Amino acid sequence: MPDSLKAPWPADLKVFAVLSAAWAVGLIGRVVTGVMPLSHAPLQAVIAGMKFHGESARVVLSLEAAILAVFAAGILAERRWGLVLALCYLAEVVMSHFIFILAYLSDVSESLHVRVAALEGPAVVLLLLYLWIRSRGVLFGDD
Repeated sequence: MPDSLKAPWPADLKVFAVLSAAWAVGLIGRVVTGVMPLSHAPLQAVIAGMKFHGESARVVLSLEAAILAVFAAGILAERRWGLVLALCYLAEVVMSHFIFILAYLSDVSESLHVRVAALEGPAVVLLLLYLWIRSRGVLFGDD
């Protein structure tokens, strides 16, 4: 089907892309300032359940910001790969939360971070499910 006859993507996917781009800018702000928001704690990042501090956290946050920016641009440009990348990234975030919780559950010094991850977990799963449900029509065609 020619591009001019394609139905436009749902507006909420575009809003998701704009919010993802804003989140990427916020992550870059963390990298530049070197502190966590609303605290003066040193910079830290978690990916694949592993915790990073200092310079390695800057690298991880920079990569996360780049991934967010790329899939936001892809979704705004109405490219399917943007949705696929967003779904893969959110699936990684869900798995990362789960791995982090399991890995640090018995570590008393990380109990606050484990609780925060456990509270964030359902919201991240719901976000992934929402994106999956809204993107099915675009990825697989409307039946």
